[in-house]
Amino acid sequence: MLDDNHEKRKRKSSQPITEFYTTSEILQKYGISESGLYKIAKSETFPKVFQRGKSYWSKKHIDSYFGKKAVDASITEWYSVAAMKEKFNMTTTAVYTFVSNFKIPKKRIKKEVLYSRRHVDIAKGIAEPDTPQYYTIKEAMAKFHVTRDQLYHYAKTYNIPKVQEGKYVKLSKKELDELFAPPTIKG
Repeated sequence: MLDDNHEKRKRKSSQPITEFYTTSEILQKYGISESGLYKIAKSETFPKVFQRGKSYWSKKHIDSYFGKKAVDASITEWYSVAAMKEKFNMTTTAVYTFVSNFKIPKKRIKKEVLYSRRHVDIAKGIAEPDTPQYYTIKEAMAKFHVTRDQLYHYAKTYNIPKVQEGKYVKLSKKELDELFAPPTIKG
């Protein structure tokens, strides 16, 4: 018997799962091993149906999980572990410690793990990091024809990165340009 202070817990109305991947489709699409898939599925509890000797996995859940793990498409050059060992005269343990400490982006192709060449070179001091570019408040107001209050509102609402240099606040050019870019029609 429930007293007045407690309400019955309402069940979430769930939508039935209608789209599925086979195990082989997942292995092909995301380049992981079958044991890797089952290990991830166990920890993430992906919905799965077993029918006529095949496992069918929820497409929505699989895509959601691996979408978060997707490799940045702007990274085009990669080091293998062997290449890093040879180039930087490192042991295998040193390579894994280095990439872990510096959080180097990686991708896996079957059993081989590759690490972003640009990120490794920056961490090793071989290449210079890209310096972010910023607009001063005055420049952004003039370029986008907005008031100071509007600009600060957009910066707060859309989490535009900003830096303070002396008495000047500067906002990220890239994010502001994307925010105020004219809409495009994809055809």
